[in-house]
Amino acid sequence: MAKCPKCETEVSVPSKTWSISRKTSKLGGTTEIVFGMFECPECGNKFRSGGKREEKKELSIKGVAEKIKGIEGELVNTLKNLREKLKTLETERANLLLEINGLKKMAEAKASALESEIGMLREEVQSLKQLLGVGEMES
Repeated sequence: MAKCPKCETEVSVPSKTWSISRKTSKLGGTTEIVFGMFECPECGNKFRSGGKREEKKELSIKGVAEKIKGIEGELVNTLKNLREKLKTLETERANLLLEINGLKKMAEAKASALESEIGMLREEVQSLKQLLGVGEMES
């Protein structure tokens, strides 16, 4: 945030920004300073203010190689973790398929038992109708 030099109001959003870079070391490090043009909402004053300073370091070939090795290590760990997760999921899938097959067999057996029970109940209804003569009176 920048302060208006006239009325000391804090202005948070610049209307325009630009940056200036400057070399800071022989290894290629740079400092970048970001400037902004601000307009005070209270008094309308336009002013400039310097803001963020960022240190940027250029990487050498050795640094890039080390960074690549670090990334490679992370990728190897990620691949290892993914393989373990896949193996776990495949095992769980196989267990669930076995459980589903067992439940299907139980459901088929129960359906078969219910069908035979319904058949017996229908026969009992018929015999009771015959015994009471209900079917003969309706005709």
